[in-house]
Amino acid sequence: MSNLKKKDILCDTGAFISLTSSCLSEILYFFVEKHNVRFIIPPAVEDEAVLYPIGQGIKKYLFSAIKIKDALNDGVITRLEKEKAIPEAETIMKLANNLFYMHGKPITLIQRGESETLALALELEVKNLLIDERTTRMLIEAPFRLKEHLEEEFRVNVMVNRHNIAELSKRIGDMNVIRSSELITIAYEYGFFDRYQGIEKTAFEAALYKIKFSGCSISFDEINECLNQVK
Repeated sequence: MSNLKKKDILCDTGAFISLTSSCLSEILYFFVEKHNVRFIIPPAVEDEAVLYPIGQGIKKYLFSAIKIKDALNDGVITRLEKEKAIPEAETIMKLANNLFYMHGKPITLIQRGESETLALALELEVKNLLIDERTTRMLIEAPFRLKEHLEEEFRVNVMVNRHNIAELSKRIGDMNVIRSSELITIAYEYGFFDRYQGIEKTAFEAALYKIKFSGCSISFDEINECLNQVK
């Protein structure tokens, strides 16, 4: 986790909202300016995270949208549109949203932004994904655990389309998913929190709790693990 060997990171909407809502967007600038990391988004993420909230005046997400727009204007976030990725995005969304069935009806797991992010990652051969949303992460890392989670949440038997799971895993199964909390941990290890002289680890802990309460799916136990793993 402490080494970003691959400098490109494809990003989903939720992680940016978590970081900007927590006033931690400076971490994006830190990685771009100090470590030559490139944060990449497809058009659908800009639509979801910036254009729609600003256009509709959605107060809950307006501050995040403005901060993400600033990062786009500053070149800290790179928007890429690849025509070849669009058909693959449709395929990924169709497979993902026809994996599991409840009461005979397919369960919708991902939206356009997630499917375009995954499709663009395939086209660009980018393995690192910044995703906070638990469903998408489990879809990539452990689809059968996602089935169990859905059964626990809804208390019904969930049917599985194993052919679609196999087809989706062929496409996205080897991707490396990073949460915004893990990005914060890497930033701590790289010296981002050195600015808070004398209270570096306290600031790191505060950032982890803030990111949790801003939407990142990290548990209290995982926060403690992060704190115990770093110096």
